[in-house]
Amino acid sequence: MTKRTIRETLEVLAQSFHGLTVDVAREFIADDCVVHEAPSLPIGGDWRGPQGFVDLMQAVQKTFPNFRFEFGSLVTNDTDLVAFSGRISGDTPNGRFDIPIVEYWQFKDGKAVDILPVWHDTKHVMDLYEGTKKR
Repeated sequence: MTKRTIRETLEVLAQSFHGLTVDVAREFIADDCVVHEAPSLPIGGDWRGPQGFVDLMQAVQKTFPNFRFEFGSLVTNDTDLVAFSGRISGDTPNGRFDIPIVEYWQFKDGKAVDILPVWHDTKHVMDLYEGTKKR
């Protein structure tokens, strides 16, 4: 396996979002990695390891049809830390959301070990998802 930069790793994961396999995820996600999704989201909670990462990607696609991530900017030290911004959008049973997101990733030995996605407005997404959003 060729050692990739953090930027290259993120590009491969973004390109593999649909149909990501555990074998591919294992190249980039450490066995002890934890993804911390906001507990107030329908996909909320901690997702662990390569299998958990793949399960999360599948849950996002199932929960939010037409989910898209548009990359914004990236800040990294190119060894073990990265933060990037962008916009996420998707459908819920009661409407569409389009909001900013920031993610913080920590790497060790070339693999992600800690991932913290910060959705700009989880309440808005849940209100749409649950049908409690006033129109």
